[in-house]
Amino acid sequence: MKYHVFHVTGGVRNTMSGVQSFIKNHIQEDDDEFNYIVGESNGEDYFPFNQYLDEKHIKRIVFPELKITKMFQYARECKKFYENNSIDILHVHNPITAFIHNYYARKNGVPVRIYHNHSSQFSDHWLKSIRNRFLVFLALKNATHRISCGQLAGEKIFGKQSFQIVPNAIQIEKFKFSPCYRNEIRQEFRIPNHQKVVGMVGILNPFKNQKFLIEIAKLMPEVTFVFVGEGPDRVMLEEKSNKLENVIFTGRRNDVHKFYSAFDIFAFPSLYEGFPMVLVEAQCSGVNIIMNETIDSTTQLNKKLCTALPLEKEKWMNSIEKAPLLDQNRPLEEALKPFNIDENREYLKTIYKQGLER
Repeated sequence: MKYHVFHVTGGVRNTMSGVQSFIKNHIQEDDDEFNYIVGESNGEDYFPFNQYLDEKHIKRIVFPELKITKMFQYARECKKFYENNSIDILHVHNPITAFIHNYYARKNGVPVRIYHNHSSQFSDHWLKSIRNRFLVFLALKNATHRISCGQLAGEKIFGKQSFQIVPNAIQIEKFKFSPCYRNEIRQEFRIPNHQKVVGMVGILNPFKNQKFLIEIAKLMPEVTFVFVGEGPDRVMLEEKSNKLENVIFTGRRNDVHKFYSAFDIFAFPSLYEGFPMVLVEAQCSGVNIIMNETIDSTTQLNKKLCTALPLEKEKWMNSIEKAPLLDQNRPLEEALKPFNIDENREYLKTIYKQGLER
């Protein structure tokens, strides 16, 4: 008999979020012990995350859109789901709906109920932050396990309550430096090999703070800035950089792992984060990293590569100027090997099984 694991995320859009990447990476099609189901909100079939689930024949439950006007409808469908399905492990990744899922899961006898935190803040807006703080408080009343992506994020959200850390693991070999990838990407975008490239990977939105790098790009025309990803800020960012010849927007890509090899500097001015996967991916590629000093310092797995700075343009420009071109082999550091996805899958399954034995 297989145990049934129900992963729940929030709204699904036309770009793969870090949470969705985590779920995708920790689901195995041929698992002998666990059967996986995913709950998401209002996602279209053609969105990358849903496309992946459907292609792999992973059952997908679609809940209503996450809007105040639809919360009662969401709760009704949630109640119906737990009454009509046998779930052994609930693993919720979304603060807005976690309290609803945990409540109905407990009422219907789900033995393991996990709240998984992926951020070091409740929200980037003060009003939403107050709301989410209250919703997480309610969610934790019915949770059996607290998991966080990192130490700082766990302390910020769970306070003095105990929690377990499950790192944002990846397929390490996929992100190792490749001279072939470097040449392929640079040829596609007509970037000479002697040109210094600053790159960023992530959804184009306010808290990722790409506009900070656009301001730097205006002052460094000799450096190429590449933004990999899609998101709601794209039009605004393109308008800010429409006269700049050294800024490239790639849009959504299915070969993101190749870009790290093409970068000489990975820039990450995000306003807040939990434990972002892209920093692990970048360090696996051996690229130099400049990051906002407010990001959890435990993300600096290879300290030789990482520079944490305040969001001051002069300091970032100075660091970019000093960074060398990285067109040679970049070895993988030992400190990154624990972030191998295979080891992390087994660790998460151990948490599941220990919870079931309680």
